[in-house]
Amino acid sequence: MNYLNKSESALRRDERDRQLTELYCEIFDNLKEKKVNNPRSVAISLALANGAPRYHVGFDRAYIVVAKLLNNGNVTFKSDLNRLMWLDIAKKVRSIMEQGKMSIAQAVPIVLEKCRASCFFISKEHAWVIIKRQLKLMHCRKPYGRID
Repeated sequence: MNYLNKSESALRRDERDRQLTELYCEIFDNLKEKKVNNPRSVAISLALANGAPRYHVGFDRAYIVVAKLLNNGNVTFKSDLNRLMWLDIAKKVRSIMEQGKMSIAQAVPIVLEKCRASCFFISKEHAWVIIKRQLKLMHCRKPYGRID
């Protein structure tokens, strides 16, 4: 196992978690101010659907998975959300390759660094776990309650 890649993935995951939590807090505060019913659940849904600034996967893993997908290889995914994320990345890589006559290795970093993800590709339940953990680390508020 290449520990540099694991470290890169961990850094990207931490960035994703912070971005999701910051977006959730901003939306939650706005909804609470407007007295929306069940603001936590609504804020989570809106934060997840709003999209992430970029994909939070490492280059090496992206290159391998996207190459397999574009060459019609067999790829097994952990979940439907994971599959949707990789298909989204592969679609953007293919588009960039066709526009600029690039290789997969040239197009993957462009997608990972410059393209906006269509969403966070995280389940609502997992997002709530991330947000609670991040808020605890930030010592900014106590996120009591359940997400339905």
